[in-house]
Amino acid sequence: MNADEHKIIGKASPRSDGPEKTTGKGKYVVDIALPDMLWCKVLRSPYPHAKILSIDTSAAEALPGVHAVITGEDFKGKRWGKLIQDEPIIAWDRVMYIGDKVAAVAAEDEDIAENALNLIEIEYEELPSVFTIEESVDSDAPILHPDFNEYEGVAEKLDGPTNIVVNGHWEKGDVVSGMNQADHVIEKTFFTGRTHQLYLEPHNCVVAIDEDKKLQCWVGTKSPLQNRAQIAKLFDLDIDDVIINFAYVGGDFGGKGDIVGVPICYELAKKTGRPVKFSMDYSEELMSMNPRHQSKINVKVGVTTEGKITAWESDLFFNGGAYRAYSPGGNLPGANEVAGPYKIDNTRIDSWQVATNTVPGGFQRGPGEVQGIFAGESMMDVIASELDIDPVEFRLINVVHDGDDTPTGQVFGDIIAEEVIKEAAKVGKMADSRPNNVGRGLAYGHRPQYGGGSQSLITVNEDGTLTARTSVFDPGTGTYTLIQQSVAEEMQVPISSVSVVPFSTDEMFDDLFDFGVGGSRGSMVAPQAAIKATRDVKDNLKRIASEFNGWDQELVEYDSGELINTRTKEKVHMSELVQRSGEPVRGRNFDPEEGLSPVTSFVAQVAEVEVDPDTGQVKVLKITAAHDVGKILNPVGFQGQVEGGMVQAFGHAVMEDLNVDEGGRVSNPSLADYKIPTERDLPTLETVLVQAPSGWGEYNVKAVGEHSNITTAPAIANAIFDAVGERLDTVPVHPEVLYGRLKQSN
Repeated sequence: MNADEHKIIGKASPRSDGPEKTTGKGKYVVDIALPDMLWCKVLRSPYPHAKILSIDTSAAEALPGVHAVITGEDFKGKRWGKLIQDEPIIAWDRVMYIGDKVAAVAAEDEDIAENALNLIEIEYEELPSVFTIEESVDSDAPILHPDFNEYEGVAEKLDGPTNIVVNGHWEKGDVVSGMNQADHVIEKTFFTGRTHQLYLEPHNCVVAIDEDKKLQCWVGTKSPLQNRAQIAKLFDLDIDDVIINFAYVGGDFGGKGDIVGVPICYELAKKTGRPVKFSMDYSEELMSMNPRHQSKINVKVGVTTEGKITAWESDLFFNGGAYRAYSPGGNLPGANEVAGPYKIDNTRIDSWQVATNTVPGGFQRGPGEVQGIFAGESMMDVIASELDIDPVEFRLINVVHDGDDTPTGQVFGDIIAEEVIKEAAKVGKMADSRPNNVGRGLAYGHRPQYGGGSQSLITVNEDGTLTARTSVFDPGTGTYTLIQQSVAEEMQVPISSVSVVPFSTDEMFDDLFDFGVGGSRGSMVAPQAAIKATRDVKDNLKRIASEFNGWDQELVEYDSGELINTRTKEKVHMSELVQRSGEPVRGRNFDPEEGLSPVTSFVAQVAEVEVDPDTGQVKVLKITAAHDVGKILNPVGFQGQVEGGMVQAFGHAVMEDLNVDEGGRVSNPSLADYKIPTERDLPTLETVLVQAPSGWGEYNVKAVGEHSNITTAPAIANAIFDAVGERLDTVPVHPEVLYGRLKQSN
């Protein structure tokens, strides 16, 4: 179907789940209330690194209303992780950070459970701790994971005891030769802080054991099939005996998709014979749940006087905290984008996760990429300034075009990077004059789209309506709306006649055939699965129509809910076929959309800022975002992704900072102290669309979920330099730091 023939795809559509969510009819995990349900609370370590010498739970167990208390002894030897399984369910010998789990209680209500925690007596022996990247890599540092090579999921074994535990390596050409070709070699180091994903719904779960001894679970997750497999493996259960039931997910941004709380509640449910609910408060979230990694990034670039980059080297060090459990791939894959989508013949990029006695790091919208691009795009302006070349022109000298490979050797087709940069620079007025202390800065990047499995089952009902079942647990990205639009478009019916209903895991038709929402693939994978399922249901309708009416199946066509004999012009509506067959007619998809897209998506942002030199205060006036787009399935959802990503990135750039003090404690574990943008803080956002010639799948779509936030911080940093001539190498931007630099330079 040509783009201009679309009747529903490409049109603004309200969220299919909007009515349920806004009226309160839609159930989140915290809304699940089962008969005789108990509440679980977790006791956490007050020390960053210590041996557990003894635990006395007798007083807690004696408290009226308490039904069970468990400790690490109940889970000895059991660790979990999305890939690298290094985090104990509950610590049994050592605690590794302030907030590590040491015991759990199941009680009649939350207050009783909290009181019971205060009655548990634990004797610790404090151990030496390391909190920063520099401390961790010091030769005298205590080794935090001496048995790292023994953990399941470790792909690359360590050569010896070290706190540098996970390496990502990308190399192309000959960096030494490339540096020798350069007229200038420029080096600089950049730093980024921790930020939390700030999903509205904290981590929670409800676990029950039914009369068939099956584990029934409700958990705020975007990865139900992966979680089911992890739980089954952890407890040696048959995978069919673990059921994750659907509940709405109150946000994710990379920080959900784990099984935190489920193993503990399962053990408590076994001990008590009653369902158990666990729900964190936000202090627990901020002190213990997988924020974006703090980083230190060294960049070394060789460049000619004319501005051609000849070589690029980067070492990215990420403060991984106590455990690697929350990183789906172990490392941070986006770190390879530190050198950007430029044509560079000689590159070496190494990323490292460093173990410390701090809150474990995890994924957040563009994991590793946000940190890397901040360093890389800041460095591009540093070099441009050194060479006295306009920063936009410097990028255009080195930008990739069709046929070029990226610094990590990837090749994509239909590249429009140059057009995106030029459009952002034009609309963002990079060439225009500005008042004193007002600056503009540009940053640019890209992100390829990854595929993945997704299950879809389309059912034609007796009344002619359609039900689209999906394996996706949508964390709020609008994927159900895209499925609804795709089914309505392909079946040529009104969108109101299509309802989307998620599967629970026991209803899915493949054990592992869904990778969850993430990696900017939601707009591609789930709608593509639904499209394939509509083709199957149309084939089944044609078959049934030919059988019931004695038609030659090859002459039967489908059109807007009707099956037509193209020779006799006879018609029958699909609802009549369902009624005559006595059961719904269904179709499903049979193969996943896997692999890396042959196209990528580019983004360039221009920030305009005003700096008060007397205080160091930075006011971001405007962000101009130019996006490389294919077919936009739902303009409302698209713009929501663009705006939401910019807001998160703006917070990361100018105010959000999950602080770990010199004792390893998160010093701002509340939303009163962890500052995030409010509406009055936000700059004006102007979105510019640059149409690409191709995309992924039936509708030629491109992703936007993570692209919307990867270039904001460097654009702001570059604009600050443009405004006052002071280069900030750290985000978030603290006014007192900028003020000190300005005073020093004056």
